[in-house]
Amino acid sequence: MSEQASIIQENADFLFTRLHKTIEGLTQEESEWKPTPESNNIVWQLNHLSRIINLNMPRLIKEDKEWTPNNWNPNYKDTVNNIGKLVQDIEKGKITVLSELGNLSKAQLEKETKYWGGTRKQKEGLFAYLAEIAHHKGQIAYIRGTYARLHGKKWKYP
Repeated sequence: MSEQASIIQENADFLFTRLHKTIEGLTQEESEWKPTPESNNIVWQLNHLSRIINLNMPRLIKEDKEWTPNNWNPNYKDTVNNIGKLVQDIEKGKITVLSELGNLSKAQLEKETKYWGGTRKQKEGLFAYLAEIAHHKGQIAYIRGTYARLHGKKWKYP
């Protein structure tokens, strides 16, 4: 494992842990609530994150745009899953991502790779996907905090 890969892997593990703490104790009702009719709910956020973690990141790491996990639903994006299934899927993807990140060499991380938005170094794509995890974790925290306050409850950000 390269030193760069080790640092990226450590950052990914940190973000996965923070995401897990942010959704801990989440109820189905809370996960379906929207601050406005136009907003995305937590179910949407988790579906989006699951696709990033189970498809986009491994595809970038493996340099295989067609790769999918075993038994992956090709209509996952349009499938409404309960939060238990979404969390379970994210955990499965986390295992794949963390193990694959550990195998990357410095040369692989520096390699120019085509992915959405053009051609960039592979590590830049990984940085972007890790930023997505942090970004959506923050949105989930906002929704949970707002939901709790509107319902006279307390939710402490972990």
